[in-house]
Amino acid sequence: MQDDKDTPAGAGDETRSEAAMERLEEIVERMEGEALELDEALALYEEGVRLLRATQGVLDRSEARIHELLADGDGFRLDPWDPS
Repeated sequence: MQDDKDTPAGAGDETRSEAAMERLEEIVERMEGEALELDEALALYEEGVRLLRATQGVLDRSEARIHELLADGDGFRLDPWDPS
């Protein structure tokens, strides 16, 4: 059994986030690849939105933690990410 003190902070979030992303990929593949009944498509869409929101929450918390770590002035600068 692993001690909690040996587990990095946020490791549970990371595992859940990875599982959510995998499930989101499954949902997208299914919705793109199959002719689904409206009820089933709507249920998958709702699940996808819920997973997306949960995953975004993990990313937001991770970004906030990075800002906290870099805010102490060790000579690092965090530039906003521009995906374009």
